This record gives sequence, structure tokens and C-alpha cells, in this order.
Amino acid sequence: MSRLNFDSMSALLGSKVAVFDSAENSVQLSVVSVEKSPIDGDDWEGFSVLFNGDESFRIPQGSYRAVHDSFGQEEIFITAHGPTEYQTVISRKR
Repeated sequence: MSRLNFDSMSALLGSKVAVFDSAENSVQLSVVSVEKSPIDGDDWEGFSVLFNGDESFRIPQGSYRAVHDSFGQEEIFITAHGPTEYQTVISRKR
């Protein structure tokens, strides 16, 4: 089971996660919000994570490798929600 879950991400509120693209370029994104989705329950895990970046860079929508000591490495899909705001949504069968 993935160590990137609602509890591990909630514990990172205010912390930074390293995000790497396929060329190994990296940025640090701050975790600003973690919210359970309506599907979260006994059969499904569902939550979203809102990140903030820096105005000096923008990352395009796509798949990235997120890295943090608390969960190791996980592939996530990130969408931009503004000049410095990004989101990933996790939905998976438990």
C-alpha cells in the first residue's frame, strides 16, 4: 500500500515536497491543504492536495515524481490552478 495517503500528506501541511520531472529538474512545492473527497470510505481512498509554488517558475500539467522522507517517492499527476497554485487528486481502491 502506498505511503502517500491522506494522513501522511496532512502531516506535511506547511512543509515542502520535492517534485521532479522526467528530465530530473526539480522544484519545491509547499503543502497548503489536504482534503478528503466524497468517495473516501471503506472501499476507496480519495483526497486532494493543494500545493503552492514560487512565482519565479511554473510547472505544466503532467506526471511528476514527488519525494519526501515521510512517503518516499510517488508518481503524481499535477494540475495548475493559478500562477503559483497546483493540485493533485488521489483516488484509488483500498
